[in-house]
Amino acid sequence: MHARSMEFRIAIVSLSGAVVWAAIAVFVGLRRAPLGVTELLFLFAVLVVVPLGFELARAENGGSVGTHVVTVFQPLAALAVVTSFWQRPGLVGAVLSVPWFVLGVLVAARGVWNFYRNPKRSLADLAVSVAGVDLAFAGGWLVVSRAGLCPMGFQEPMVLLTAVHFHYSGFAVATISAAALRECERRSVGIGVLPAIVWLVLFLPFVLAAGFVIAPVLRVVGAVGLALSVPALALYLFSIAKTLKLPVARIYLRTGAAAAWIAMGLAGAYAVTDYVGRAFLTMPGMASTHGVLNGIGFVLFSMLAFVMEESANELAASSDIIEKRSTTVAPRKRPSSVPTTVPEFVAREFYDR
Repeated sequence: MHARSMEFRIAIVSLSGAVVWAAIAVFVGLRRAPLGVTELLFLFAVLVVVPLGFELARAENGGSVGTHVVTVFQPLAALAVVTSFWQRPGLVGAVLSVPWFVLGVLVAARGVWNFYRNPKRSLADLAVSVAGVDLAFAGGWLVVSRAGLCPMGFQEPMVLLTAVHFHYSGFAVATISAAALRECERRSVGIGVLPAIVWLVLFLPFVLAAGFVIAPVLRVVGAVGLALSVPALALYLFSIAKTLKLPVARIYLRTGAAAAWIAMGLAGAYAVTDYVGRAFLTMPGMASTHGVLNGIGFVLFSMLAFVMEESANELAASSDIIEKRSTTVAPRKRPSSVPTTVPEFVAREFYDR
């Protein structure tokens, strides 16, 4: 009962976030909001992607994500982030973004603790833990962005794009990877080189981020590595889609996989051409193409597919439990010496006399 209530609350949070984001997008289209494509992508991650990721992690891990963090703190932190984008970069914007950073730290700490105390650690468990760390990194870069700081000479939109990067290529892809591993295990599907691909998609986002600080070569290695490993992951998602029960979930998963191939192809081409000084797209152009295809195409559709499938699995499991209970309850037997035509309470009184 508690799990169903938890699922309902997270669904409400996600749906409400989608409504809020759609309203913001309308204001942006009417030029009534001081936001661009990058800001919209970030807010979509905060309002929609992260709640979906929490729901997917809860379903996959039996509620490992804290109930109070998901149902109370996350929506409040998300609203604070939305408010911060209506402020100029500075102290107020930074303060309003701090709750999101705190949320990421709490989720990361809980994920690492759950992984540490779990005697049967799996790669899927590691992926969920790394997703929490990604969220903490994303929150930290958000605070830097809203404070208007330029660490190591980096300026906007690069600072905010780093936060976007850790939300999508980090948190979301890690969560999707965990769901893919568990789906293969549940359906007894051969995983082949899937673990190797998951290791790459888990840690290459950190390599890419380090490339902006340490050496441009690392940046190219991280970008090209993600441009190859994420489509490889998407290929596995496309292949295991046939094992899903729900037809809609199968369509969503294949749609997300197709979007990933295009999005990461653009990312790889941009990384190489930017390294040689002949970038074929501007940064806003990348946000409008790669960002939308990766964030809304790959991440959203893949998460929705797995969330729907997990809900169907939970419902089927609950039905099986109820059916087993109903078939195992033995009917009450009457005493063999009592005539069946006499009410039981009368028979007892008569024979007691």
